[in-house]
Amino acid sequence: MRRSATSRYVLLCVTFLAATLVFPTAGFLAVATVQQQPAVPPALLGDKYADLLPEQKVLVDDWFKRFADVVKKPISPQEGYDNLPLSTKTTFSAVTHALIHTTLTDQYGTSMGASAITIIDRLDTVAGKIEGAGGDQQFRIYIALKADALNTLAKSKEFGRSPDNVVFHKGFPICFRGKNGVPSIQVSATRDGTRADIDVDYRSSKFPASLLNGHLTASNSDVRAGNNDERHNEHWSGLSSWWRGFLGMPLFDKGSDSAEWPTKEPATKASSKPEVAVHDFLQSWLVDQQPLGAASYFAESSFRCRELEEGPQTDSGMAKFALMMGLKQVNQRLGKVAQLSDVISGVQLTGPRGKPIAQPYESAFTLYDVREDLAEQMKCLNRIDPSTISEKAVNSKSFGKYVGSVFKFKLAGQQTETVAVLWAKQDGFWKIISYDLEPEFEKFRVPDTTSAAAAAAAAAPPITYVAGDKDLVRSAGDFLTKWFVQSRPLDAFQYLSSRAYPCVSLYRDDDTPAPASPDAASQLIKAGMTRAVSNLGPIKKLEQAIVAPNVSHPDVRLVKHSDQKAYVIASVPDHMGAAASCQDRKPGEDPYFAEPATGKVYGNYYATGFRLAKAIGEPAVLWTVWTKESGQWKVVSYFLITP
Repeated sequence: MRRSATSRYVLLCVTFLAATLVFPTAGFLAVATVQQQPAVPPALLGDKYADLLPEQKVLVDDWFKRFADVVKKPISPQEGYDNLPLSTKTTFSAVTHALIHTTLTDQYGTSMGASAITIIDRLDTVAGKIEGAGGDQQFRIYIALKADALNTLAKSKEFGRSPDNVVFHKGFPICFRGKNGVPSIQVSATRDGTRADIDVDYRSSKFPASLLNGHLTASNSDVRAGNNDERHNEHWSGLSSWWRGFLGMPLFDKGSDSAEWPTKEPATKASSKPEVAVHDFLQSWLVDQQPLGAASYFAESSFRCRELEEGPQTDSGMAKFALMMGLKQVNQRLGKVAQLSDVISGVQLTGPRGKPIAQPYESAFTLYDVREDLAEQMKCLNRIDPSTISEKAVNSKSFGKYVGSVFKFKLAGQQTETVAVLWAKQDGFWKIISYDLEPEFEKFRVPDTTSAAAAAAAAAPPITYVAGDKDLVRSAGDFLTKWFVQSRPLDAFQYLSSRAYPCVSLYRDDDTPAPASPDAASQLIKAGMTRAVSNLGPIKKLEQAIVAPNVSHPDVRLVKHSDQKAYVIASVPDHMGAAASCQDRKPGEDPYFAEPATGKVYGNYYATGFRLAKAIGEPAVLWTVWTKESGQWKVVSYFLITP
């Protein structure tokens, strides 16, 4: 059932603290409306080992049996699975559920197996949320394929061969995707067909949004993000969203005093130690049950975190009142609390970007001196709009400016997510400026049974370099220089052929109407190009604006040029250049480069690839395809490559 915008809105601001209590893994999602609240928790699917489907249990049983053999001690599959991180369990549940509910039939409709789950020989590991990792390394399962699995996918009506992975999925170049657009299953395999990573893509790429924000591509495969669970069930029905608010907390009545907002200042000034402020905030809220006092610690910047879930249409004016309601609801749910350590506990994190701070409240929360580059990436405004990132701060290795408090809620019979709250001094007080869930993934809690021999099979092929067409190299450089260095996107647009205009419909936003004419399509492309460059500021060199991706593909021949740090120029064979045609593709589908019947012909098509330097996370790579029109090199198509 789709949740109303109002009901999802109510608890959004408080979820960095209450998510593990109200809706244990979603974090940025609210409960249903009052009329829709369940009196008891609904049936679960994936939270516990006992909830798994038979096909899922077979994989988990074998997984932990092999892991037990490695560590030389017995491990119960039930205990092992139940104690996995929440994002690991949601990833495993969603990906395997999609496979189980995807049939495999040949062109004649003859069954090729019970379902797509049959291509898996064994489970190697599961990657949930991994802070700092690329989108192609999160929210996926790593598996060993059964013999002839790739041949089965190639013959099936349900899957199509996509272009080989050139930039992402290193070591897994062979790509198959479910047909009929998104959501779709993506199988990325080694060249020898023995191993693969499998994820579900819930959304298609957007231009220029996916160039600016890499978090969009990472959350694209997270079933918990936005309404991805609804998209999942529209395609593969029956997945219970067990990570959402199954505690069923009601909203406040309209007549409540939810419109209150504190007018007093926080009790702890910036001259005090940060642990005093963190303790007072949590004590005021959870023990004293005085949410007005606790709310005084929130800085205005923290309210922007709501937009990471709800999008730019979020009613920011109501953020503080939604926060207050959420604080009160948690008090109602917990009841009387004697001391903080009864309901929350500190969490130890690892990594070079946080230094532990010794303090007397470690039983309730841990405290870290957060390195400036991590803090800059963690700020919600920067995750929404990468143009606000400070280049100096994001490259800084300095400590002493930001503090992070980390804890989990303690709930009997439930595993809760790690919560990280970012604090800084503002207006003479310690304030909460941002927050995140699962800030650092504990990789070694998740068994990885991959053998070194199997990993070696994923070796990348060598890259061939060739001399490119001089006019093409000159045109490509002028196109990108006009666009990014001179900030003249409309002049750069003159390099686009009208054949590239239909590509705009492949990557337009969901709320943008389809262009009714070529002129309307060209206007959308111009607007996207303008937005991509609008906040760059003064740029002297291309490499300050764009960065060349690392390319790995046996059919791609790189061209050496003077701006190799900024962008890639590749000579591509005719069959690849023609397959990228805008007219022959559908939204959510990558171009399919079918092998030619005869030899590969080079020299007629080139491609340039780059990603924006000033972006959040690992953004998409934009490839433009060039060929000659009336003796001039023109961009005849483009496509975005995301994890």
